[in-house]
Amino acid sequence: MMNKITRDNFFRTSDDAIIYFEDYSKDKSDVIVLIPGFCCTTNFFANNVSGLSKEHRVITFDPRGQGKSSKGLQGHTIRRNCQDIKELLDHLDVKDVTMLGWSMAGQYIVRYFDLYKNHRIKALGLIDCPLGAAYDEDWNQHGLKGFNITRFNKKMEISTNNNLEYCTKFSHMMYDGIDGVDEAKIIWAAEEMVQTPTWISFAIYYDLVMQNGFELLEKIDVPMVFFGANGTVTANGKELAEKWWPKAAKQVPYYESYGFEHGGHVFFDVYPDEFNEKLLHFINSVNEKTYERYCKK
Repeated sequence: MMNKITRDNFFRTSDDAIIYFEDYSKDKSDVIVLIPGFCCTTNFFANNVSGLSKEHRVITFDPRGQGKSSKGLQGHTIRRNCQDIKELLDHLDVKDVTMLGWSMAGQYIVRYFDLYKNHRIKALGLIDCPLGAAYDEDWNQHGLKGFNITRFNKKMEISTNNNLEYCTKFSHMMYDGIDGVDEAKIIWAAEEMVQTPTWISFAIYYDLVMQNGFELLEKIDVPMVFFGANGTVTANGKELAEKWWPKAAKQVPYYESYGFEHGGHVFFDVYPDEFNEKLLHFINSVNEKTYERYCKK
């Protein structure tokens, strides 16, 4: 599902970056915003949009430097990306948004609330997100744990020498062990990722891994939904979603937690019906205020 691209799909930020976005079912008032992860694009949510947009307005976008968004050198920090999100939501004048970030974009979700509280936000969600990949904490099993910047630099060197090769290897990791995924899917994913130049991808990646978004969870006081699966990219994604994130989110009035037994880092893409069903259950619960009986005292 893809609308024809027009000039209206591009938004200029206050510092002159150009952000590409897609906006489905504009007549619906209930809004879902889906943010792709490191080097990824709106197209990773294509299998979700058709189902979710039947009853909801669905907005996806390519963060600055990624996909069809502009490739400038400035603003590749979590803070600036959060400002981009705020400005895009203001531009579209949407309210009561359920906003979800996949993978590293989970850092945008928690930092957005830290900066802007519940501005235009009704609920938040994390999809298989490491919230501080370099930190030496019990909840972290990322390969950069222990501030392994030497490994970070090695990844950057590989990407600089052959970005397509780097993106292809990362795509294999995302879809590792998933039945029915052929090489064509890996090639497609790599071609999406390679649209982010190395100088941009590793600029934002460094800021993402060096900030502890986990600590920000305790500040959030709107409903949240947590998704995760164990896989090659996020070794303990299921445990993060079912244990660590709910434990840290002390002020959240209501949450739902879903650990996927299959699908690795891309379970939402490979099993869209299952993911959509769980997300819509959460949104309906929030809309009906059924969460009130679960509120923490």
